Amino acid sequence: MIASEFLKPETILIFVMGIIAFALDTAAGVIFGKIMYVLSGRKINPLIGAAGISAFPMSARVVQKMGLQENPQNHLLMHAAGANTAGQIASVVAGGAMLMLVPMFS
Repeated sequence: MIASEFLKPETILIFVMGIIAFALDTAAGVIFGKIMYVLSGRKINPLIGAAGISAFPMSARVVQKMGLQENPQNHLLMHAAGANTAGQIASVVAGGAMLMLVPMFS
């Protein structure tokens, strides 16, 4: 694809909206992770919330790496991969629901 067809304002807007969505999703995941941390009596690592985005499997690896930097005994990869898979499934379900609802409003 040539740049004149790809670099249009609509395309750049889609990229910007995607970056904002990832940032807000990660922040909301960490906030809800902190809420779960408090409600569980400090048994849940709040970083797991950051792996809930559907960027499979990269966000789980990032959570694992960040957890190991803070505490070398912190092994979060499997828990983060579970949250990551749940985020992927939720994205598919939400996308299917949107595809079902779009014809109703157009």
